[in-house]
Amino acid sequence: MGNSLTKIVRFSALVMAGGALSFAVFFSNCGGSSGDRRTGTAGTSGGGSTGTAGTGSGGATGTGGTGGAVVMHTCTPKPDLTCGASAITLASGNVTDFGPADWSMTNGKYCGADGLQGSIFSYSGGPAPEDGGVASSNAVAVDTAMGNLKLTLTAGPGGYAGGGISFDGCVNASASNALSFKAWVSGGDITGCNFKSQMQTFEQRPISQNPPGGCDPDAGSCYGFPASTVTLGTSPQTFTIKFTDMTGATHANPIPGQIVGLQWQLESGMATTDGGPQPSCTVEIRIDDIAFVTQ
Repeated sequence: MGNSLTKIVRFSALVMAGGALSFAVFFSNCGGSSGDRRTGTAGTSGGGSTGTAGTGSGGATGTGGTGGAVVMHTCTPKPDLTCGASAITLASGNVTDFGPADWSMTNGKYCGADGLQGSIFSYSGGPAPEDGGVASSNAVAVDTAMGNLKLTLTAGPGGYAGGGISFDGCVNASASNALSFKAWVSGGDITGCNFKSQMQTFEQRPISQNPPGGCDPDAGSCYGFPASTVTLGTSPQTFTIKFTDMTGATHANPIPGQIVGLQWQLESGMATTDGGPQPSCTVEIRIDDIAFVTQ
């Protein structure tokens, strides 16, 4: 190697007086798990050699390595929604952020950093619209480019529409006292309608659903989920709602120990004049960074 370098320097001296040699050495590292970015190893300094015409320059410093492919989180769903001692607990309270490590286009499910898996859903209802009236409608999707949940909802007069995420197991969030999420209006107009955040509980989930909950519709009303009204703007905002500030049906067991899903519901507001029609709204809403926290 030393003899070869000396020959190169001598040849360079014959071609261009005062010339210098530099060697750029680049090393690339593969990324770590979960898409972690690692710093590349620095390049080796070039060895200076005294030649006939001058001294060789030092080698260039290597560049940092690039991140590798994203590694999906691993989740083990429960076979049913049984709560109690077999309920799922979340170490950091994380539910999902709909990022590339959470959302799988292949099976249409999210899998959060704390091991909770589930699906997305939407729904709507209310009175049938009059001739030419607006009917309630719903659509839900994960926007993989933005990494959030997109709800496209229309609440017809006196109607409602919503969407959310189900859990593939009952979650015990007793270590926390509040629900946190980011939400905003990304299109349409929510004026005249109400927007609510709701926690699905096992006691209020009908036994007719799959998997079944613990509420018998023949014995009384279901879907009395704890809820809180949220005022949305057009800029992303983080909302933190204490469990105790949510109202709904009376539960026999503590609410934080039997959460089986989360949903967000758009509802037609009150009529502005006596005897007038209730307003309707069509709006696109984004939901992100969902977690159970302590406030």
